[in-house]
Amino acid sequence: MLARCVCQDVSSHLQFRPQEPGEQSEREGESEADALDSDEEITRELAVPTQHLKLDDGSGGLLLHGIAVPTITDSTNAAPRIQEVIENPNASYVLQVEGIDVSQPHPEIDWSRYLPPEVILERREHDKVLDLCFKFFTMWMFRIVPSLFLRDMYRALSVPRSEEPLRTPHYSPMLHNAILSVSLAFSDEPYLRDPKTRLCFATAAKMLHTYTKADLSTVQAMSFLATAYSDIGERITSDLYLGMSSRLGMALGLGHDATPWAEAGLIEIDEIRWRNWTHWTLFCVDVSWALYFRWDLGGLPQQSTPMPFVDSDMDQSPWYYAPANIPPQPNYLTLVFFETSALFMIGRQISELVNNLRPSARPNAAQVEEQIAKFDLKLNNWKRQLPPPLDITLENRASSTPQRLMLHIAYRWCSLTLHRPFFNFPAQRIQHSDTEVDHIKLCICAAENILELVETWSSVYTLRLTPVTMQAAIFSAGTVFLLCALQATASPRIERSKLQAMLTQVQTCIRYLQKMGSTWPSAMRTGNMLQAILNERLRPVIIRRLAHRGVQMFAATTLDREIPAAPGMDKGHETGLPAEAAPSYVSEWDSQLNPAPGWSEPPLDSFSEQMRNAPAAFGAGVQAFPASMGAATGPELTFPELDPFGFLLPNFDYFRSLELWDPDSAERSARP
Repeated sequence: MLARCVCQDVSSHLQFRPQEPGEQSEREGESEADALDSDEEITRELAVPTQHLKLDDGSGGLLLHGIAVPTITDSTNAAPRIQEVIENPNASYVLQVEGIDVSQPHPEIDWSRYLPPEVILERREHDKVLDLCFKFFTMWMFRIVPSLFLRDMYRALSVPRSEEPLRTPHYSPMLHNAILSVSLAFSDEPYLRDPKTRLCFATAAKMLHTYTKADLSTVQAMSFLATAYSDIGERITSDLYLGMSSRLGMALGLGHDATPWAEAGLIEIDEIRWRNWTHWTLFCVDVSWALYFRWDLGGLPQQSTPMPFVDSDMDQSPWYYAPANIPPQPNYLTLVFFETSALFMIGRQISELVNNLRPSARPNAAQVEEQIAKFDLKLNNWKRQLPPPLDITLENRASSTPQRLMLHIAYRWCSLTLHRPFFNFPAQRIQHSDTEVDHIKLCICAAENILELVETWSSVYTLRLTPVTMQAAIFSAGTVFLLCALQATASPRIERSKLQAMLTQVQTCIRYLQKMGSTWPSAMRTGNMLQAILNERLRPVIIRRLAHRGVQMFAATTLDREIPAAPGMDKGHETGLPAEAAPSYVSEWDSQLNPAPGWSEPPLDSFSEQMRNAPAAFGAGVQAFPASMGAATGPELTFPELDPFGFLLPNFDYFRSLELWDPDSAERSARP
């Protein structure tokens, strides 16, 4: 009789009743059905696993597992996470900045608990640089959510040292130090702004990594360390931390749907949103580096990942910076981030196209031009569909927030990156369309718009307060003006007014980069590189052409300007945005002129012939393709942090379009 008792509702109540006729057969049928379902579930799990995320016993967070990982998919059956009791759930660390009541910022909080003790840093200066970082750096690509960081910072640092701190996914000692290794660049104190001081915080962040569980804050910290090391000139270390950040994001499965775990109480509902935001931040950072450094993008996949969540309530929080004399306005941070992610999805395709223009790839010219036209159309559609609050017009330009300005600068940068490799090609008409792609006109339009936006930023906020990414767009614009200056002297008749205007624009780019250089050492080095290209590459070519035609040297003063040294950097220091090996300036240029060993000439000639005669995609157009360029002379300059020729003409030898640089070909064309 006891064997037939049933435990019900986990109590001591025993249920016993006679078995109804037919009940046994029904139970046997249910058992067989359960067994069948179990077989199907096991088969599905072993053959095509659909549940990729698993709870990690060590960190308590989610990890991504593949088909070959020995595991079982019963994670959502685990016990729900015990919610930590928080005495003051709405409390947050308050930054001591101007306009804040000094009685509010919790003076008793141990704010410097995990910061390097050897650095003298007062709380007011600490809070000031964090505030500037949140307003002018992290707002671009949404690298930190300030409200969440400050909330978790309060929770972590208000706990006595003797007690175990609460779980804080948006704050960790490692992230705190990593942010300061970047944000101290905004300090007005030379000692704190010095790269050596910033390195102290980067080193502290690395040491704290050992005691940090892998979560969202760890991903963000590694990304900040990548930026810090890149800016001070340590390219290899920078690449390593960017790679670790991206790889850790993949390991945590940030792009995968975590809804089942939230519904089971294993993670917070809000964590779904946080994971999505962090995934897209990593993606945007990856694409921006791919566009700038010209490397293959191997970061997070995003095929099935929902676009970033737009938080309308958060977007209505006022953005305000008193020195700008602009009234408070909605920040639209998440909306800008959404549009940035959409833009960089196009930017990723542009990067892959431009970076794969190699002789070994042997692309079809007509197909390449069709891709260019397709991406150009995507960019135009993106711009046309931009929400009105994010658009910039003549009326609202002077009151635009930094995030809106950077969004439009990035749009122009993507357009310039797409069309610059084809700068020397004549305007082409797309097959079965009246649309014409004029690469020169589009490059100039993008470059001029970049300068207009940067000038607005300079007049409203000053170039002391910029995200480091801005220098890439300014440098790219400068290369377009360099090409236009060459073009002005390549024809039989020198276009003196155009030449002078383009040289002035180049100097404007250099001036902007040098102003940024008071904050970012990498921007100063980038400005030095642009000045070096102007002095050591353009100057000999232009002077020779002008002298050949008997033209007065009106531009000598512009071309002879002295190249400034980057402050705070030793002459022999291995600089780094990006820090390459250090061949001499002239030999690096010459190495770009001749096809690399192993490249066969026929594919190059074949592609050139296709570009001359490409009726399949475009109208007929004839373009000269000189085989080589005359050697240039000049002092050897070493700028290991940038490859100017990769940025200037990424496919320089591939398209063989060197007539702008070739003084001999220009002189031959000028002879009667």
